[in-house]
Amino acid sequence: MAGHSDPNYVAENPFEGRGRAMQGNDFPDAAIGFGISFGFFAIMFIIAVIVEVAMR
Repeated sequence: MAGHSDPNYVAENPFEGRGRAMQGNDFPDAAIGFGISFGFFAIMFIIAVIVEVAMR
């Protein structure tokens, strides 16, 4: 085991650099993703309603 008795030991990867993972909060990214997807489906619904009203 590469000289380590700890089963949870993870060797440092030199290609990852010092800041391996984002330290910020995940909420803003999730909120942006939700907003974009909600906006897309809302626009599709609005277009469908406009087409339905126009076909009457």
